[in-house]
Amino acid sequence: MGRHAQAHSEHFERHGWVLIERLVDEPEIDAALPGLFELYPAPEAFHAGAADPRSDAFRAGADRRANTGDDPRFRPLQFAGLKEFPFQDQTLNLLALHPAIIAVAEDLLRTRDVRLYQAETFAKYSGVTQYAQPFHIDYTNHVMLPPRADGRWRQIQMFLYLSDVTAEHGPTRVVSRTLTSDVSLTRLTFPGAQLPPERMAEWEAASQSAIGPRGSLLVYSADVVHRATEMTRPESARFFFNLAYRAAGADWVGGNPWPRKGISHWTPLVERCSVRQLEALGFPPPGHDYWDETTLAGCAERYPGLDLAPWRDALR
Repeated sequence: MGRHAQAHSEHFERHGWVLIERLVDEPEIDAALPGLFELYPAPEAFHAGAADPRSDAFRAGADRRANTGDDPRFRPLQFAGLKEFPFQDQTLNLLALHPAIIAVAEDLLRTRDVRLYQAETFAKYSGVTQYAQPFHIDYTNHVMLPPRADGRWRQIQMFLYLSDVTAEHGPTRVVSRTLTSDVSLTRLTFPGAQLPPERMAEWEAASQSAIGPRGSLLVYSADVVHRATEMTRPESARFFFNLAYRAAGADWVGGNPWPRKGISHWTPLVERCSVRQLEALGFPPPGHDYWDETTLAGCAERYPGLDLAPWRDALR
């Protein structure tokens, strides 16, 4: 398993984003691919046009005006490959809570008390639509309030690469916050920055493509200017885990509400998690005032495969 270094943290502090190559070992990524391809068709089958209901979402409405053209804008089919965690395959699920990813979150959020607040897999297939987007920030669709200048109460978004990302696979282009900090956030928000063409051209020239092998992690915050780019390699595909973490208590930051996910695939996920991983999902840690004999008994009934020894030991 890879580790992030001080240089990664320093790059994030200065620029608002960082790419950590091979944070998760490629064999761990490859072990999750069978579960990934339960959700999506393999690239070869998709581009061969094989009949598969999983492909339908990527082809529906392709001739609608909202999905046609070559100009950089947001198109519905760009997001056809989003699927919300958790999934049936626990190897895939646990990548979202990988210890190395939690360690990055703790470091960049400057607290051990972190929460995973969004997790979605994302698939893109070349030729489905034009994937290029305008520069924007994710301010209005992740947070209700502006970030503090001192970095407290942060949130971070992450792309965990489940496939190799080259210049031909539509890598995200990211602009350093040192070049954008003088612009009001409201002028940069989704669906696109509202700035003179000269300024946009300056950012395009200075932006960097987040290229890296599978297992790499792109991290950026909601006030960082970025955009998706077109997939230019014929008959290709790109897969990644779209994750987001926040500091606990930052209730003005949000995404997927985990208590609403308790019907499908939730119990086996919880039963596979470590104490630290459960804390990142919002479970009270051992020793928290929530826990008593009654709540432990109820938890054991709901999650019979979960080892509750750490919580029981903390009551003694």
